[in-house]
Amino acid sequence: MSTAVYNRDSLAAFYAHQHLKTDLAVKKVVYLPQNSPEREIRFIEINDLMSERGPRDLVPIDFGIDMGQSSFHSLLVVDVTPEEWDAIEKKELAIPDEWSLEEMREFK
Repeated sequence: MSTAVYNRDSLAAFYAHQHLKTDLAVKKVVYLPQNSPEREIRFIEINDLMSERGPRDLVPIDFGIDMGQSSFHSLLVVDVTPEEWDAIEKKELAIPDEWSLEEMREFK
């Protein structure tokens, strides 16, 4: 029996392409590996259909993957509007604690 091998960067690329392919409102996926635990994939997804909600804390949604398996990992996703992404890049809107834009990788 083969054993699934966990490779965070490869899985992040796979998930990003799947999200872009299946959700046409997602225009860009930003992968944030810096400072994240090995079994955690962090995304900010820029979504054209998100409505403006005024000032808010950005809270990720946790999609537990392969629970109880050797390839267990978490996929954390924060959906933002294009305007919120601009504010994040200008450091006017804070991303979740422990998250970093350093070494970010963008998928379009």
